[in-house]
Amino acid sequence: MTGRRRKGKVTSFPRRRRAGYGISRLVALAGVLMLCFLFAITLVQMLQYNRLQKEVVAAEGGVAEKERRNESVATEVARLEDPDYIEVLARKWLGFVRPGEIVFQLED
Repeated sequence: MTGRRRKGKVTSFPRRRRAGYGISRLVALAGVLMLCFLFAITLVQMLQYNRLQKEVVAAEGGVAEKERRNESVATEVARLEDPDYIEVLARKWLGFVRPGEIVFQLED
């Protein structure tokens, strides 16, 4: 007889193991897949956070530049209310002169 012996009995065919994975292997595989998924989501979120932080820093720099420009324009507007300053600009840009003044223009 070529069969196996089991507790006093002779069997002619060896028992087969069931095909497929056990439930514990499936649970472990699902756990590993879940951890990989969570890691991927965390990585993507970190990259997006870093990109947004760089955008915030760039926007804050732009805001600071615009505020400086706004202050200089506000100063210029305040100066334009002064009649003496308006006269200086009219003489400089428009070539105005007062009656009786003699103007000397030098060419470069």
